[in-house]
Amino acid sequence: MSQSAELSHIIPQRLDDLVFGGLPECNSVSTGLLIALSGGPDSVALLRSAHIWAEKGNHQLMAAHLNHRLRGSQADADAQFCQSLCDQLNIQLIVREEDPRPLARSRGCGMEEAARTLRHGFFKAVLADNPQFGYVATGHHLNDQVETVIMRLFRGTGPDGMAGIRPVSGNVIHPMLDTPRADILAWLEKINQPWRTDPTNAHGDNTRSRLRRELLPVIRSIFGDGAGVTPARLAKLWEGDLDFLETTCQNALSELVDKKNTLSISGLQEQHPALAARILRFWLMENYLADPNRLESAHLMNILQWMREGTSGSQLDLPGGGHLKRDFDRLAGHKPGQKVHPVRNAANFRILVAKAESPENPTEFGRTEGFGSKSENNIWNLTCPSGVLKGNLKVRNWQQGDRIQPFGLDGSRKLSDLFREQKIPADERSGMLVVEDDEGILWIVGLARAERTRLLQPGQSTVTISVAPRTASKN
Repeated sequence: MSQSAELSHIIPQRLDDLVFGGLPECNSVSTGLLIALSGGPDSVALLRSAHIWAEKGNHQLMAAHLNHRLRGSQADADAQFCQSLCDQLNIQLIVREEDPRPLARSRGCGMEEAARTLRHGFFKAVLADNPQFGYVATGHHLNDQVETVIMRLFRGTGPDGMAGIRPVSGNVIHPMLDTPRADILAWLEKINQPWRTDPTNAHGDNTRSRLRRELLPVIRSIFGDGAGVTPARLAKLWEGDLDFLETTCQNALSELVDKKNTLSISGLQEQHPALAARILRFWLMENYLADPNRLESAHLMNILQWMREGTSGSQLDLPGGGHLKRDFDRLAGHKPGQKVHPVRNAANFRILVAKAESPENPTEFGRTEGFGSKSENNIWNLTCPSGVLKGNLKVRNWQQGDRIQPFGLDGSRKLSDLFREQKIPADERSGMLVVEDDEGILWIVGLARAERTRLLQPGQSTVTISVAPRTASKN
């Protein structure tokens, strides 16, 4: 039996492997499948085989079609064909119209790239609106893989590019990468399933069409018919190596990030340069890039150079928006349009002063308490001699030029110098709270206390100063 006759078994099995075995984030809530349906033979064959998979396993299935409006009435006929086919199979179809020309002009890219970007955005939006559908499947096949590897080779791609189209890429799966287009067409003819034809695929002047029409015949004439599939075999070889590299990078990355997802600069620089660039790419693509496809090797090299030479507080823009910010040895990122969490506003805090019992050993207590203590209800407390308080107490935010005589020192120091020494990130400093009276600052909440708040003598009159959120209870 030819492979084309077995597609009704091969593709459903491949879908099982990818949906239930290939994605670690897979769960019972989001195992529905969205089919990217253009109306061409590849996506139609995928839809028909996925329909067999869904009925056999009682899985949810939905399709999505994006009309680019580039071929007038023919594009409308494609959308109508897709709707009719989905109605016949009792599959919900979501249709949207979006012209790629404005995007191509604004980005200075080709029409094919702009259209692909719009399709991926469309599928991502559909999945976001329908969380029960965890993955989108496309009809890319063996011939597409061959063409992709050849194009990337001549564009000077690296190892990632030579792996071609990956079977799993985020929440996008490609179950037909091992299937030749000839087998797809033979199976559709066998089951009497029509499809739509886009003449630009065969006669267009885009890169892929010209490669298929002009370059591949020359390659076959020189190296034989087998040359038409060897690039796909090369992609499989690279895929295994990259799986190992990706696992290694993910393990290294987990050691380099903290709970705030900031990256250790010194830790990254200790890695082999090739591994460091790959780790950085992973971190950026998973967290801070609006369009990961715009991140190129030149961007990574620029970021690594900036990390070696940049100073704390400096920033670097990312391709497609967003930026990186360096705070001492940590690297933080912000997505385009990401809201920065507001810093602490002193107006949201109040000061409470209460008489306190003098500790048995005030000198030792003062050393132990250090910069104050924090209670479970988010209230900061500092105990000091009552006689040191002069006039009215108030809490406010730090300002440039503020100074304090730190605990145990004779002279005063700028708060900005203390912040740098304690590695307080620049974007958090404006939220630092200080408590002052008529003589000046006596406490940087949670960081340092003034020398005059030192406890020295047993039995002296003491008070506890508390800085509490206005919604918190002192009890």
